[in-house]
Amino acid sequence: SSLASSQGDNHERKLWTKSSSLVVGAGMVGHEFFELGQVHIEPYETVILRWKFDLTPGDLDIYFSVLKGICQDKKTQRVADACFRQRHVKGGGGGDVSGAFAKQNACTLMWSNQMSWVRPRTIKWTVDAVAIEWRD
Repeated sequence: SSLASSQGDNHERKLWTKSSSLVVGAGMVGHEFFELGQVHIEPYETVILRWKFDLTPGDLDIYFSVLKGICQDKKTQRVADACFRQRHVKGGGGGDVSGAFAKQNACTLMWSNQMSWVRPRTIKWTVDAVAIEWRD
């Protein structure tokens, strides 16, 4: 398809891109929910979540998690299956992970600023859902 781009041996197809920003106050946790939505996935494709975010001020750090499913409250977030939890990030970061949409075709991104007593963080984020061809 015209959306496919070749990266190594994997062909990938961007399903959607979302971007926004949020402020996470001192001692707080911010989160965003993402639903895969009505997209067509071929039997030979898997969906990865690709993320990038920048922190302001850029010299500060935050703890970043990707949870499977929509996790709206603290208890759900605590017991949820995670792609990873509490990854320490300074200034910003990016990456991708498979399996994020394994539950409810949705995932939750969380940014924890609970270690900060005073300073809020502004997070400017972009998230892509990408279908990748898996060839054995």
